[in-house]
Amino acid sequence: MARTAAMAPMGNGELREGTRRAVFLTRPHSARALSRGPRALSPPGTGKVLLFRNDLDPAGRTTAGASWHQATLYLASALRAAGVPVVLSRLSLSRLDETGPRGLAGLGRLLRDQPDISFVGLTLYDSVFEPARRLLRFLASRTDAWLAVGGTMPTLAPQEVFVHLPAAHFVVRGAGEEVLPRLLGILGAAGARAGLRPAQRRALAGLQGILFADRDGIITAGADRVLRVTDLDRSRLDFSLLEKGDVAAGQFWSLSRGCRGGCRFCSSWDKGRFAGKSPQDFAALLSAYGRRLRELYGRWAKVPPAAFGIGFYDDDFLADRDRALALLRLLERSPFFARFLQTGVNSFFRRGALDEGLLAALRPAVFLPKVGDERAAARMGPWLYIGTESFCGAELARLGKGYGAQRVEAAARELSRRGIRQSHHFIVANARTTLEDLLESLVRIVRLRQLCGEPFAVLEPVSQLRSFYPTASYRGLARDGLLSRLELRGTLRLAGFPRFDYPLVEKDVPADPEVRRFCARLAGRTGIDWKAELEGLLLETLILSERLRRAAPARAARLRAAADRFRRYHELAEA
Repeated sequence: MARTAAMAPMGNGELREGTRRAVFLTRPHSARALSRGPRALSPPGTGKVLLFRNDLDPAGRTTAGASWHQATLYLASALRAAGVPVVLSRLSLSRLDETGPRGLAGLGRLLRDQPDISFVGLTLYDSVFEPARRLLRFLASRTDAWLAVGGTMPTLAPQEVFVHLPAAHFVVRGAGEEVLPRLLGILGAAGARAGLRPAQRRALAGLQGILFADRDGIITAGADRVLRVTDLDRSRLDFSLLEKGDVAAGQFWSLSRGCRGGCRFCSSWDKGRFAGKSPQDFAALLSAYGRRLRELYGRWAKVPPAAFGIGFYDDDFLADRDRALALLRLLERSPFFARFLQTGVNSFFRRGALDEGLLAALRPAVFLPKVGDERAAARMGPWLYIGTESFCGAELARLGKGYGAQRVEAAARELSRRGIRQSHHFIVANARTTLEDLLESLVRIVRLRQLCGEPFAVLEPVSQLRSFYPTASYRGLARDGLLSRLELRGTLRLAGFPRFDYPLVEKDVPADPEVRRFCARLAGRTGIDWKAELEGLLLETLILSERLRRAAPARAARLRAAADRFRRYHELAEA
């Protein structure tokens, strides 16, 4: 049975507010707005906006180039372009109890120093719901600002977030950089205590992708719509926000949204879609970043070589072939280099065959520093991070990857032949993974390491699938009566309103006990010897099959068949 942790209950005030919102959402309204009438006028202009540079920064670890979450940089850039003053916090959701700037104590000091903050924006993910709720409660107790959440969880489950985060006044669905300046123009400089005039409420109701509540009313403003920026060239990146500490080790950029894959576990609202910045805008960004480096360091000779490195965190940098080729050419001709690209297996193929033109464009000149030496390239880590996810044909189909194991091998071998260092994401197991599936993946990993040599690697530590609510993977488990195979941190509930129940998924739990044990052994580990792990699992399988021969003959036969199928893996001929 999957473990379910107890959830901290709402306080009485939160419970009343959550219930008020739930009642509103479950009853039909001719106009999706409730209001008690006019309030005091808000003063003209806009107040200060508080954003968090990278609230997902992990505890005890800082990642070079990741001092800004890309969502924050896009939002801060859009607000500054609209003339809205932005205040930035270094708070991290994993470090709330620290006394420095990454904890609540540091945030409290910032709020005291900036009493005119009138709006706070927070990016919310399912995996950090509990600390995010704690942060919002803290903000509600220390500031009069309007509180807003956006990101993956509010976009996919807006009503559930609206009900279970009563401290948040706004839930915003989708991209925020275009709607947020408009929203702040409506709110003015006053905080939540001043309330809104009828004209402001009417203006809010005219927006899209927003749920709103204050003590005087509730508004759903086109909340069935997910906001998207159709032309990403309109979304600015303001590099004047960057300081030396942000650039010394290089940058992480995300210049596109979505990908064209159909992964069943994907929690992106842009699943199956792709939009990216044009080559012209990319060239302008490189120039602007170069100018900022010159401003910060005074002259080129003083710029750290690593500062010229850019890691591209796009879901699939290569999704649009012609665009990718143009970006790679620009990067190669510039003083900058790619620390890494993220992509998917299918992007290396065109009309069913390997795309020779695209592969040829992934030249070392794109990835090697042009200033300084190779130490600037993040200790020569992988050039490509590939969302492979499994090396087993049945698992790839189960995950909805859209390719088979033979295509994975063809891409890995060709990339390795060209000397392109690659690290493959590997989801070691999901709720349905069998021992045979796991053994097949391990055999293929060992085989590829033998055939490909140093350029081929598996990203470590490996992970188990997290079938987040309400992804296709989660819905499939629900349909098949397999929700007991999910380990939950808890379930968000409001008495009397089961339609707003929200399970907080920690991970999938494989039904196969041997697979569960293997996952536990690999959890958090790096430096994995894949050949030793495969041989160890084969030996364990044989021993267990002998032990169960009388007590459970059917299971023993299945285990023996799996071991016999894969134990001569070293004799596999090259495909």
